[in-house]
Amino acid sequence: MQLGSKLHVYKGEWGLPTIDFECMRVLCLLRFTRCPVDVETNSNPLRSGAGKLPYLQIGNDKFIGYKEIKRVLDLEGYPVDVKLSTKQKHLSATYTNWVFTQLHAYYHYFLYGEPNNYETTTRGLYAKRTPFPFNFYYPSTYQREACDVVQVLGGFDINDKLEKHESDYLVTNAKKCVNLLSRKLGRKVWFFGDHFSELDAIVYSYLSIISKITLPNNPLQNHIKGCQNLLNFISRISRDIFRNECYSSVKLTKSSGHSDSTLTPSERKFMETELNTKIAAGIGAALAMGAFAAWRGIYTQLTRSSTDYDGIDYENDELDEEVLE
Repeated sequence: MQLGSKLHVYKGEWGLPTIDFECMRVLCLLRFTRCPVDVETNSNPLRSGAGKLPYLQIGNDKFIGYKEIKRVLDLEGYPVDVKLSTKQKHLSATYTNWVFTQLHAYYHYFLYGEPNNYETTTRGLYAKRTPFPFNFYYPSTYQREACDVVQVLGGFDINDKLEKHESDYLVTNAKKCVNLLSRKLGRKVWFFGDHFSELDAIVYSYLSIISKITLPNNPLQNHIKGCQNLLNFISRISRDIFRNECYSSVKLTKSSGHSDSTLTPSERKFMETELNTKIAAGIGAALAMGAFAAWRGIYTQLTRSSTDYDGIDYENDELDEEVLE
């Protein structure tokens, strides 16, 4: 790997290295394989070239998203499944795709699509990690992505009234997935015994965030906490592999017990700011969004015939045609 290569991700919270699933599983690839790449957590997603994190910068080249970054690591000699047998490699890919189909819609709905969760927690997490003035606009892009994911994998529209959200279906599938993963892991260190795999990366990425984030409505959280081997799995990776990268904005103290437990430290701090600061921020947001809209209109006119990037597109993983038996 070229000297000076750098991975850009969102900063962590709740004692985790990052708040974001996509960033988390890329970090797992790096740390599992001990790839010598520096990690930058104070990153601007708009500098990636596609308006999203994570991205890997090698010299002047940028590789955006999990699939591109994994391909680079494979070519550079850091494949995550290198120590598995041929059969285990196929099983790892199959299980990984199956876990994706079972947990991806749950993750997107309860972090970005469920209105109360988004407004009280998720929006603030991403806003705190995005430069002004884009922090007032950027978090909503995750809501739009979540709408597409939930429509395809969940079968309903998050823009409909809350009573029409068929979230029970997502919860049921997610709980069944967690149960199977707990049985599959058993007492092993990794899902395939003594060697890590891509399956370990995706399971840690989903379950660590879902089990740690403080949301008003998160029915899978307590279910995960009921699977002690999965909790041990999450704690061990956080402690042993990410011990120098895990982050929490505020250390919990006894005096903080009276505060609203549904808010993250980042959100709580934002909610406690003075009224005039909030008003100023709102005015600044309106001006910034107006300027951004005007600039985008001019830019679109100038590049109408070009093929430049025209918005933030969600890149779904391609699911294999293999079916778990």
